[in-house]
Amino acid sequence: MGSSGVGSVDASGVRRSSTAHDATGRLVSVTVALDHLVAAVGAALDDDRHTSDRARVDVMRAPMRALLAAEEPIPAWAEEPHDGAAVGNLLHADPSGRFHILAVVFPEGTSSGVHHHGCWGVIGYLRGGDEETRYAEVDGAPAEASRHVWHQGDVTDLLPEEGEGWHRVRNPGPGVGVSVHVLCRSPGDHPHLFWDRAEGRTVAFPFVEVAPQRWVAQLA
Repeated sequence: MGSSGVGSVDASGVRRSSTAHDATGRLVSVTVALDHLVAAVGAALDDDRHTSDRARVDVMRAPMRALLAAEEPIPAWAEEPHDGAAVGNLLHADPSGRFHILAVVFPEGTSSGVHHHGCWGVIGYLRGGDEETRYAEVDGAPAEASRHVWHQGDVTDLLPEEGEGWHRVRNPGPGVGVSVHVLCRSPGDHPHLFWDRAEGRTVAFPFVEVAPQRWVAQLA
């Protein structure tokens, strides 16, 4: 799922987002800030000096902060929920399948449920705030380990290799919460599990494309 670096540039050097069609005929939209984040993530993954997910993720934090501080960080369409519900709006998919970038939108009062990411991620908070609960795996089940409220400009990460893969996100409001997620692999290949409290077991929770460029985690 490629993207085209198009758009008008104003006097400040900011490329205003515009739409174009990629090779599949889908609409795409880009900003300079997003282009810079994509390039920085690719460079971090290409750099052989970074020998762990922790090292690679640490390098990605600065470009994520730069995107969050940009005048136009992401296209306006990417901040919209899907039919009033939470959604991941696809901003970029690496052609080699190494990573993708989502604008994750949580309307006020919505929650992700307890779920697990099976490989690395970097999360930057763009609009509103989210309450994130982290879990440690104890005797095969996630047990609450910490709780934190993130605000605009904050950056955090997901590192399952360090036991930081389980979490739950809730938007307590007010307003819609928007965060930018750089996640390993392609959306369809990202390892994602859901904790079924009633059954006391994990269930596959893959990302599914419910509309062009709009992805939702659904129980398999």
